[in-house]
Amino acid sequence: MRTTVETLDSSREPVGDPLAEGADVWLLAEEDVDRFAEATGGLELLTEEERARHDRLLFPAARTRFLGARLLSRQVLSQYADVHPGEWRFDKGRFGRPSVQGADWGLDFNITHTNGLIAAIVVRGRTAGVDAENTPARPEAIQFAPKVFTPLEQEVLRRDREDQRGHAFADSWVAKEAYTKATGMGMARGFDAFSVHRLRGGGLAVVDDEIPQDERPLWQIQVLQVWDRFALGIAIRASEQDSGPIPVRMRSAMAELLPNSPTGGAR
Repeated sequence: MRTTVETLDSSREPVGDPLAEGADVWLLAEEDVDRFAEATGGLELLTEEERARHDRLLFPAARTRFLGARLLSRQVLSQYADVHPGEWRFDKGRFGRPSVQGADWGLDFNITHTNGLIAAIVVRGRTAGVDAENTPARPEAIQFAPKVFTPLEQEVLRRDREDQRGHAFADSWVAKEAYTKATGMGMARGFDAFSVHRLRGGGLAVVDDEIPQDERPLWQIQVLQVWDRFALGIAIRASEQDSGPIPVRMRSAMAELLPNSPTGGAR
């Protein structure tokens, strides 16, 4: 399912834990990272190891996205737990997926960045992955379809209208990468080892033989369109207690997290 996100509405704030019934996705434009960093603490919030990684990056744009992703993660997580943004510490899974270290807040998060956009998803008691890419995909990127899509996905892509093929490729790519990030494997999992298919009634479904049969209904995959320039893939594994689709709310980092914003700092 592809949904266009034009505006972010934070006025309908749920009572109690905002993650009890849904997931939050926070957006930060790359062009706003410098202002966001200046307002929230910048490099001082990062660990010594993170600052060293930042400084080793050769290109200014890469340093900007790295800093924005780390600051967004910290500021976002502090919206759901009584922890100062500078105090968060992270572990890495076998394939590099970051997770919250220390106190068990029940929080799971994932971060993505592409040219122009940084996004973070946060859930509690569930698992989530997120990926973003510019859309439509360039023709040279579409040429990689045989290496990253299953034969059936390739056939569906070929049958799409030529003027929509770039969007279809980007949508499929971000859906598949969000799923692998949610599983913790990321790019270590071959994209041609599983499929993401469009459902007749709208929405997407993952077909993966490695998911146990009783777990398959717990997976929710969707693609959102952000600012008419980005495809944003979201994958959520619901808990066994969830009885339906997990609502996803889109939130603005600049509007809600800066210290002088009307809702900034509120938990």
